[in-house]
Amino acid sequence: MLRVLLTLWVAVFAFACGGEANAQQKQQFMPDNDLYKEDTQFYALNGMTEQLFTHIIQLGGDLYAPIAQQWGENLYINEMYNDSTVNASAWRDGRGNTEIRMYGGMARRQEVLPLSFALVLCHELSHLYGGSPYIEPRLYVSAEGQSDYMGAGWCLRNIAEKLMDSTAFPVTAYMKQLCGSDRICLQRLGAANGLGTLLARLSNSPVPRYETPDQTVVSRTEVSYPKTTQCRLDTYRAGTLNQARPRCWFKN
Repeated sequence: MLRVLLTLWVAVFAFACGGEANAQQKQQFMPDNDLYKEDTQFYALNGMTEQLFTHIIQLGGDLYAPIAQQWGENLYINEMYNDSTVNASAWRDGRGNTEIRMYGGMARRQEVLPLSFALVLCHELSHLYGGSPYIEPRLYVSAEGQSDYMGAGWCLRNIAEKLMDSTAFPVTAYMKQLCGSDRICLQRLGAANGLGTLLARLSNSPVPRYETPDQTVVSRTEVSYPKTTQCRLDTYRAGTLNQARPRCWFKN
C-alpha cells in the first residue's frame, strides 16, 4: 500500500533541478479555483465516504507500484480527505521521489462519481508514467492531454474492473453505440462525463457531449490544458475506446 503523508519542500525541488526555481512545477488536474467554498464536508452528495476514498487510492497505488519500482522511484500518494480543495496534483523531483495529492473536496463534488474520482487519480498517475508528449522532458512529466488520454485508458479500466461501482449514471443511446454491452466501457464514459460537467462549471462553458466532438486541428501539440472542455471529453473517449489522440490538442 502506497499511503504516506509527505510534504516535499519547494527548495528541495529547486535543488534537485539544478537550482532552477521554475524547473519543476506541480501538475494539477485543473486550474486553481475557489470551489472549496462549496464543499459538503460532512455529507457528500455523491455518496463518497472516507473508506471509499481510501479504497480507490489504494487501487491506483497498487496498480502503479510495479511501474514506480521499474523507474527506481518512491511513489507517495497523499490522502487528504479532510482538505476541501477541489483539485489533485502530482510532482516528480528528479531524485527518485514522486508525490500525488488527492483531496476530499474533489472526491465529494456532486458531479464526481466514485469512478470519476478514480479518473482524476489516473490523470495524476499518468502525469508521472503516461509517456510523451511531455510538459517537462527532463523530468518525464506527461502533458495534460496525454495524462487524460492514458488515465482514461489502461489505468481507469483496471480500477473499474476492481472497484465494481454500482453508482447510477446517465447512459445515452450514443454511449451504448460506442460501448455496446461492455459495462466497464459505459462506466468509464460515465465517469468522464461527470468530470466534463465539473470542468464546464469551472470554465463557465457548455457541458461537453460525446456527440459533438471538438473540430479544432492544432498546428502544434498542446502540452498545457486543451483549450476546450469538449477537447478533454474527446480525449477521455479516445482513451476509453483506444482510439487516436484527438487533434484538438495532439499534432499527428
